[in-house]
Amino acid sequence: MSDRLSPGQALHHGDSIMSSDNRFRLTMQTDGNLVIYRTRDGHPIWASNTAQSDVDRAVMQTDGNFVLYHVNNAPAWASNTPGAPGSWLVMQTDGNLVIYRPNFPIWASNTVQH
Repeated sequence: MSDRLSPGQALHHGDSIMSSDNRFRLTMQTDGNLVIYRTRDGHPIWASNTAQSDVDRAVMQTDGNFVLYHVNNAPAWASNTPGAPGSWLVMQTDGNLVIYRPNFPIWASNTVQH
């Protein structure tokens, strides 16, 4: 299991990425919520707050925007980072979910765990 989504990759219901040390997991849940979990105790530390919706995928777009989509292709949530082609999403070992435009971060979940 990878720790990142490259441009054009997506998470669908039940898909996850895991930090390289396996301490944190980002999961696209079947209830439509995208959630970061601390794996040692299963505690959620961040969520997109799209539970009980028909959101079915989270896409790291080629324009640098990370977007959750409803089944009808309407956006439900976004990182609001378009205009950064080549950017990727990483579930870091410190619990922070970060979008990197080559060489610097452009968005973060601000969930660093000490």
